[in-house]
Amino acid sequence: MKTFLNIALLIYVAAVATYAHGRSVTVPVISVQPIEIAEAQLVKRSHCPVIASGYDDGKGGTRVGQVIGGILGSMVGDSNSDRRIGTAIGVMIGGDIGKRWNSNRPGVRYTEHCNTGYSNQVQRMVHGYKVTYKYHGRLNTVLMDYNPGSFVTLTTSTSIR
Repeated sequence: MKTFLNIALLIYVAAVATYAHGRSVTVPVISVQPIEIAEAQLVKRSHCPVIASGYDDGKGGTRVGQVIGGILGSMVGDSNSDRRIGTAIGVMIGGDIGKRWNSNRPGVRYTEHCNTGYSNQVQRMVHGYKVTYKYHGRLNTVLMDYNPGSFVTLTTSTSIR
């Protein structure tokens, strides 16, 4: 039985000797410096200039009415002379009717022409933080993904050999 206890104690001591003990320690942060990297990014932009696209004299309705009236008037009558008179009267009547659809403001017509483009813009992005802290009187530096603030928590480990 004594031999069995000695063997168990020896196994326990060997296991403890190879097992690492860890504990957490909170230490003050001395400085935090952001690590910035310049990155180029494509930025979509739209541009919609107003461009003069033509001239409107305000008489489009009159012209359309004259054409339609002339065509309809030319179909009236049996002889060429009757058709000519019918065409002339159709042009006058069609022009008068077409005036109702004339625009009241003659002038230059403007149209908005939109296009989309891309431009490269350089932006500075924070990709981490260089954190300096003091532990046991020594300054140590570590890279972190986030800003830890005023204190950082360390996990220390000790092992018995």
